[in-house]
Amino acid sequence: MPTFLLNAFPMKIEILLYNSLLKYGPGNLGFLLEVPEGTVPADIVQQLAIPVDEIFAAWRNGRNIMDSFGGEVDDHKSLEEGERLAFSGPVPFSRAYGAPVC
Repeated sequence: MPTFLLNAFPMKIEILLYNSLLKYGPGNLGFLLEVPEGTVPADIVQQLAIPVDEIFAAWRNGRNIMDSFGGEVDDHKSLEEGERLAFSGPVPFSRAYGAPVC
């Protein structure tokens, strides 16, 4: 369970879930989540109850925050108001592209 600061001011961040991870959200691709100050991306993964081994890619404001595909979310810097986190499960094979797209 993530540890949050008591009496922290809540802030809103945007969460985007792709592919097999959609089931961990409210049913749509993107949504706003209110979190206290001091929250880091790994706290969001825990809060949404996403198993770490199901995350194949993660981005913070469009920048990769994973040490490897299928690895751990490797970003310990606190989130700021209005930031965007995106998480993706494995991308299914596509004959149109000829290979999995990550």
